Amino acid sequence: MFGLPLRCRAGLSALVVLTSQLVANAVLASDFGLGRAHPTGQVAQRWELAQAEDDHAAHHPAASGSAGGAADVPPSGATPGMMGGMDGMMGRPRKEFYPALMDMPALSAEQRSRLEVQARERISAEADRLATAEMDLRHAIAGGDIVAADQASRRLRESLNAVQSGVVALRSLHEGKPPQQIAQAWFKSQMNLLPQRGTMAADDGTQGISWFHVTTMALLVLFSLTLLAVYVARMRRANALVDRLTRAAAVPAVAAAVPSATAVSSPDEKAAVTPAQQTNRDTARVEPGRSWKGRLKICAIYQETPNVKTFRLQAPDGGAIPFAFVPGQFLTYTIEIDGKTVRRSYTIASSAAQTAYVETTIKREDGGLLSDYMHGHLKAGDLIEVAGPSGAFTFTGTEADSVVLIGGGVGITPLMAAIRYLSDIAWPGQIYLVYGAQTTEQFIFRDELEYLQRRMNNLHVAATMVRAAGTSWMGSEGQITAELLTQAVPDLTRRRVHLCGPPGMMDALRKTLIGLGVPREQIKTEAFGPARGAVPPPGKAGAEAPMPGVEARNQGDAVAGPATATIRFARSGKVVALPPDKSVLEVAESAGVSIDYSCRAGVCGVCKTHLLQGNVTMEVQDALTADDKANGLILACQARSVGDLVVEA
Repeated sequence: MFGLPLRCRAGLSALVVLTSQLVANAVLASDFGLGRAHPTGQVAQRWELAQAEDDHAAHHPAASGSAGGAADVPPSGATPGMMGGMDGMMGRPRKEFYPALMDMPALSAEQRSRLEVQARERISAEADRLATAEMDLRHAIAGGDIVAADQASRRLRESLNAVQSGVVALRSLHEGKPPQQIAQAWFKSQMNLLPQRGTMAADDGTQGISWFHVTTMALLVLFSLTLLAVYVARMRRANALVDRLTRAAAVPAVAAAVPSATAVSSPDEKAAVTPAQQTNRDTARVEPGRSWKGRLKICAIYQETPNVKTFRLQAPDGGAIPFAFVPGQFLTYTIEIDGKTVRRSYTIASSAAQTAYVETTIKREDGGLLSDYMHGHLKAGDLIEVAGPSGAFTFTGTEADSVVLIGGGVGITPLMAAIRYLSDIAWPGQIYLVYGAQTTEQFIFRDELEYLQRRMNNLHVAATMVRAAGTSWMGSEGQITAELLTQAVPDLTRRRVHLCGPPGMMDALRKTLIGLGVPREQIKTEAFGPARGAVPPPGKAGAEAPMPGVEARNQGDAVAGPATATIRFARSGKVVALPPDKSVLEVAESAGVSIDYSCRAGVCGVCKTHLLQGNVTMEVQDALTADDKANGLILACQARSVGDLVVEA
């Protein structure tokens, strides 16, 4: 052997060392697996590591003669048996060694210290072998020796595994882990399951969850809750919508008269009623075309948009509403606010086929006395004085075989009443709704229109938003234009058109429709808001706004009179001055003459009064029918004159 080359001798030496280590590991593993004592000192110390302290209180006696001898014991006090055990931890273990660690007791501080020294020594030795193997690999590749390169790469892998296993064992010892977790750490290292970047805390029983995971999960939970809340809100809205559309209440027959001359004004309060109110309560439901006056109870309030609410009213006794109406009519509310009686008219928004309740949708106007009071003070259960129904801006389906409904803002309410009614009676004609709003947030009845459009094949909705930037709105933007009308409504010129909205919008769209060829007589309008314009100057009143259909004595042109004319109220016997810029209603109020009113815009018709003498001008007279004009009726809120007048009031 001494004559062999140096490389061969080195290889044989390595082979002998490797064989001896494998034999030692095999003996150690078999001792652990069978649980029997070995007569030598090496096996005694291996047994000391593998057995529980409570099962073996005394160490086994050391053997008298050992092949290694005392000279073979390492200076650190670690025995070759521990070295054999560390051989298993350092990358070349028998499979039985680490499973045996699962049954071992906790290591003592001295044992941990010795194992740590051995781990460091082994890491250092394997690191040197890594350097040698790397150098051999470089030389082999440079010399083209493929076999030597393969052997060097294998040595690199083996040494690297040994270093990694040693590091794992060293870390486990430093963290004070029991043998069971050391075995788990070895197994994870062999399976490439070791955590990265210092997440070894997971082996201590913690979850190993970072703040990123916590934040991500919290956001996901919040997003899920938000979706759930949106779903619940939409379902509640859908249920309310279905209830509104399908709920039908039986109309109870009036079996007996109401046996009292009192009426409830609030849940806890009673007040006397007039004979007219008592008569209305004692009779059957008022037929369409006849007016009714009395109290209704608010049974529900719905928030349509941030500044629009729907008030649902029903009879105080829970029966059918005491009057009948047609789509497009309105009710007049009377409420005493701060000692002053305030009246306002609001269009009915519910279907005329619904008899259990009636609804009005009211926008909270800036400076609106009654609308502000209703939004801020009224609640379910309150009673409110109601008169009506009134109005001629109606459509029941018998007037034409198709209809175009054009609305802006809260002007959609009479149009919605028509759509709901036509849906309830299954009207077969085509319905075209063109609606404009400022923003999607102010789109009134949006959810219900989407629902109805899915159910009604004959309903076509086109909407445009004036300000849609920054929202998810995918429809038209800007004002209602001629282009939008022609795109949304085919054959527009042959269809009946109902137009409702603010006065400015009404004027512009009326001109647009006429410009598109729609005949004037096919355009029906109702304005939401005060009338605009001034009284004609003297000398032009009769020419600009004559009063058609009035008796012959009042049909002549108005003659220019003094700067201030007079008006005589025939019934009250009062005569007062009539300024040209004041309406008959305004002069009557200042004189203490009572004339019923509501909208003060010429659309409700509540202030109709007989003109007995003189001529007047009215900028808006939509509430007057041809018969009204023929009978000499005027609208007190709109009537102005530069001459003397006599009215029945």
